[in-house]
Amino acid sequence: MKLLIYVPLPKGTTRGNWITGTRWAAILRELGHTVKLVDPSEFDAHSAADYDVLIALHARRSHSAVHALRAISQHPAVVVALTGTDLQSDLCSETDRSTMVLQSLEIADRIILLEPEGLKLLPHTLHSKCHVILQSSKTIAKTTPPDACIFQVTILAHLRDVKDPFLIAKAADLLPKESKLQILHLGSATSEKWELLAQEWTNRSPRYNWIGAVPHLRAQEILAGSRLTVLTSHQEGAPSVFSEAAVCGVPVLSTRICAAIGIFGKDYPGLYDVGNEHQLAELLWAAESNELFYQQLLHQTVSLKNKFSPQLESQAWKSLIAGLTKNP
Repeated sequence: MKLLIYVPLPKGTTRGNWITGTRWAAILRELGHTVKLVDPSEFDAHSAADYDVLIALHARRSHSAVHALRAISQHPAVVVALTGTDLQSDLCSETDRSTMVLQSLEIADRIILLEPEGLKLLPHTLHSKCHVILQSSKTIAKTTPPDACIFQVTILAHLRDVKDPFLIAKAADLLPKESKLQILHLGSATSEKWELLAQEWTNRSPRYNWIGAVPHLRAQEILAGSRLTVLTSHQEGAPSVFSEAAVCGVPVLSTRICAAIGIFGKDYPGLYDVGNEHQLAELLWAAESNELFYQQLLHQTVSLKNKFSPQLESQAWKSLIAGLTKNP
C-alpha cells in the first residue's frame, strides 16, 4: 500500500513526533509498504488522495490537513495518532483546541494511542476505533560500565515549559552532601532564554550538567551507561525514553502522569507528583543509597522489556493496516 505520514512540525527537528514518525516509516517499509514522510511545507505537494492511507501525528495540529482531505474525498483511510498534548492539554480544555481534537478523531478511521491509560480520556463512542501501539526500542550495548565513583543520572528532554527541565536540578540541590549523584541533561534549547537558563544552572549546580542536543543514537548510548533516568514532564504521550530505558536495563523515575501510569502502573514506586522537587529528591537519594529500592526499580523497569520489542510494534502495525483494507 501507499502510505503518507504527516508530521506537523518542520522536518529536521529532534522533537519526539519526528523521531516517532521516522521510526514508523521504517517499520511500515519493512512490512512492504511504500511510505512518504512529510512536514507542513511538503504536505500540499503530495496529494493525500494519491495514497491509500494518511497517518497524521497530533490530532489538533493535523486538524486542517485531515479536515481538508475529508471535505473533498472519503479516500484515503485516515489514521490519527494522539500525542500527550492532545490528550492531557487540548482535549481537557474548553476551547477550540478541544473541538479540533475531537473533529480529527471523528474523521479518523483509526486512532492510535501510545499507552493504554489514555483511552480513559476519550469518549466511549471513539473506543472502537482505538489501537494501542507501544513504542519499541532496540537494545543498545553498554559501551562502558557506569562509573562507580559517581551515580550518573540522565534526563532526555528538550528545554521547554511542558518538560519542566530544571526540576531535576532543583531536586539535586536538596540531596545530602554525601551524595555522588551527577546529572547529564540531553536536549536542545528551544529559545535563547532556555539556553541561558540551562547554562546558569550548569554553572551554579555542581551536580547538574546540560550538554545540549546530541544525535539520537548517542543519547541512547549515554542513557545505557547511566544508573538512572528521570522524566520531569507535566505531560507526555508515551516518551520513548521509557522503552529505551527498559531494554537498556536502566531504572526510571517519572512524574505521575497518564503516560507513566499507563506504562508502569499506578503502584510503580518510582513515580512522584508533577513539579515536586522534594519528592524527586527523596526518590533520587533512595535509589542511590538504598540498594533494595534501586533493585526494585530496576526489576520493574526491565520486566517491561518484552512489551517494547520491535516485533510486537511491527505486528501491531501489520494488524492495523490489514484491518483498514478489510473495513476502511
